[in-house]
Amino acid sequence: MPYGAPDPTDPNVLVGVELPADQEATRDMAWVFAEEFARMGFDAPRILGLFRSPFYAGAHRALRRLGETEVAAIIRECIGVFGAHTRPPDAEVTGGD
Repeated sequence: MPYGAPDPTDPNVLVGVELPADQEATRDMAWVFAEEFARMGFDAPRILGLFRSPFYAGAHRALRRLGETEVAAIIRECIGVFGAHTRPPDAEVTGGD
């Protein structure tokens, strides 16, 4: 029944919930976002740009709650830890001989 009211017994109906979060949970969430993009090889200005974009709702909400100074510190920490571990673009994958 795709065009009528949702069937409550349909397991494929999307259900969203909002969970309460304090400052510590918001800080952890910001750290996870920054870590993910640092591991992908993004630099600090590019990651901060993602936090500034409303398109990235979770990261943007963390920026609004924590402020740019704290988010920038989190990004610097993640770049310091994970930025050096990214694989160079010209690295070759070698097989086990």
